[in-house]
Amino acid sequence: MIRVAKTPSETITERKDEILNQIDSSSNKFVEQLQAFCRQPSVSAQNLGLAETAELVSKFLKETGFTVEQFSPSKGPPIVFAELSSKTGRRTLVFYNHYDVQPVEPVELWKNPPFSAIVEDGRVYARGASDNKGNIASRLSAINAFLKVTGTVPCNIKWVIEGEEEIGSPHFSEFITRYKERLTGDSAIWEFGGLDYEDRPLVTLGLKGMLYVEFRVQTALKDSHSARAAVVENPAWRLVRMLDTITDEDGRIMIEGWYDDVKPFTQEELEVIRAMPLEEHSIRDELGVKNFLYGLTGFEFKKAFYGNPTANIAGIWSGYTGPGHKTVLPSVAQAKMDFRLVPNQDPVKLAGKLKQHLVRHGFADVEVGLQAENPAARTPIDAPIAKIAARAGREVFRKEPVTLVTSAASGPMHYFTNILGLPTVAIGCNHAKSNTHAPNENQRIDVFVQGSKWIARVIEEFAKQA
Repeated sequence: MIRVAKTPSETITERKDEILNQIDSSSNKFVEQLQAFCRQPSVSAQNLGLAETAELVSKFLKETGFTVEQFSPSKGPPIVFAELSSKTGRRTLVFYNHYDVQPVEPVELWKNPPFSAIVEDGRVYARGASDNKGNIASRLSAINAFLKVTGTVPCNIKWVIEGEEEIGSPHFSEFITRYKERLTGDSAIWEFGGLDYEDRPLVTLGLKGMLYVEFRVQTALKDSHSARAAVVENPAWRLVRMLDTITDEDGRIMIEGWYDDVKPFTQEELEVIRAMPLEEHSIRDELGVKNFLYGLTGFEFKKAFYGNPTANIAGIWSGYTGPGHKTVLPSVAQAKMDFRLVPNQDPVKLAGKLKQHLVRHGFADVEVGLQAENPAARTPIDAPIAKIAARAGREVFRKEPVTLVTSAASGPMHYFTNILGLPTVAIGCNHAKSNTHAPNENQRIDVFVQGSKWIARVIEEFAKQA
């Protein structure tokens, strides 16, 4: 019997199939790992279970084969840093994820307990199942497949997993300062990503920035009888009047100098935005709204969604909000706002402009608490990692990928793009109806598995890049 030697391309294809098959065969194990991960609460806004979750993350990483360290900021929960060296490749890919999750409220709208991680209809239901524990478990699945099949990974992997992303990563700069020299690499993969409403893979090249503030107005030492409203100022009315100075009726932010440093989209970016599939109807159907603000539609809708700075009132409260009625004149009123920023806008500089605006308009008494400050981040469209992610997404999902110049959301990506100089793309295993940050958050198991394959293909193609 004559044996015909396999060509190099046949060997590569066979190995690729083995890795993808390994992901399939071990999928139940990693779904169970995701469930265990989700059953451990980790709500950063409430300082709930963060140290315990960091230990669980470290355990999963060590079991996979990583060398793991924990960095403890001066305040705040541990940041997990892990490394896995390749025996065959020289290039380095850096992962960023977070183990903290949003609060579960309103609990009564969940059909199952938020941390039960029950599997129903092919989905894991739990707070954090999609954002961001699903992506961590999915990436572990991909890396495990390489180690099982080849005994190594094709490139070096460095992995940062923090515990405060959902509250603006207030202590992440300490980690970057300390570990900057150890975070060298060639490109980075960000924490989220997945499929759109038509199950097309999304490759996201940036994030908006964020300035998150809390306002507080106090007009008396204590609450009192509402009969005194004839002569004592109500802080809620003062707060509302102050908020009304921030934007005009067309949504333009009226804080002096807010738009001075805005970097407009390049012509190439505008062409990508114009070519993006339009998902207006899907968003309208999901939210049950008839029209978008200011009649936005088509190209102008997309350009505004991804390119406009925003001023959003995230919460406002004062006085009595319980059942029935209580005739009270409150002494304190408070509001939270998030300002989404675009490239070149400096959140620290804008916080100063906000305070000057309040003084200029007669609201110097309003207290302003700064809670999060992140500049915007953006990776060039022609970055090699962006092209690799798109090709791999097309191969795995057999659909044409959609490139997003930026996400409308925010996060600390700027540390990677602006400080570490790493071209960074967001890809993963999320899906459009995962209810991220909402009741009944869920992770589709089929996308979890395919997302693992997407990451695996990106790792392999990235390692081959000259």
